[in-house]
Amino acid sequence: MQKIPYLEIQSELRTGDLILFSGQYEISKLVEKLEGSLWSHVAMVVRIPELEAPLLWESTALTNLPDVLMNDHLTGPKLVDLQKRLETYGSDVTPYVPPRYAVRPLEVERSEEMISSLLALFTELHGIPNPGEWEMILEVLEGRIFKIRSKLDNYTCSELVAESYIKMGLLDPNAVINGFMPSDFSSDGHLPLLKGSFREEIEIDLTGIKSST
Repeated sequence: MQKIPYLEIQSELRTGDLILFSGQYEISKLVEKLEGSLWSHVAMVVRIPELEAPLLWESTALTNLPDVLMNDHLTGPKLVDLQKRLETYGSDVTPYVPPRYAVRPLEVERSEEMISSLLALFTELHGIPNPGEWEMILEVLEGRIFKIRSKLDNYTCSELVAESYIKMGLLDPNAVINGFMPSDFSSDGHLPLLKGSFREEIEIDLTGIKSST
C-alpha cells in the first residue's frame, strides 16, 4: 500500500473521500477480527469553503472533539476536525499504540445538488446516538445476512457513510445500509457505486504533524 505524509495529501482531500481507521479499542479489534480486515472504522472527508482545514463526517462514541457546526460533544454523527481526529484517535487507550489510517479518494464530479443534500444531512442526523457494541453487531448481522433493515434510530460509522452516499446520489437508495461494514469501503471491498469510482487506498503517515497524545 502506498504511504504518503498527511501534510502532503491534506490539500488534495475532497468531500466524499473516505478515511479508514485501524484501532486498539476492544470493539475495533472485534470488528477487524469479524471482517478479516485491517480497518474497523470508516468516515468521510468534508470540505466547507468557510474553513481551510478538511473535516471528518463520522459516527462515533467518542466525545473528546466538538462538532464544528453544533459546538457540542454528543455521540453519533458529527463533523470534526480531521487532523485532530487522526492525532487523538485511540489516545485514551493504555498503552497507546498509534493506529493506522488510509484515505480512499473518490473520483466523481461533485455537483451543487450533491453537496447541498449532504449539508442538510448534518443537521438532520445530529443528536442520533451511536449504537451500543452488541446492538451494532446484531443489526449488522441482520442486514448483512438476512437483509433486514434496522430502524435507523442510531448510526454506525458504516451506516452513516452509506446514508451520505445515498443522499449524494452515489449509492442505491434501496441498499440495506445496516449490512455495511468498514471493510466494504476499503480497496478489498466491493461498494456498488452508481457513478464515479474509487482510487486505491493510500496509507496516511502522520510524521511531521504535532501529536496530541
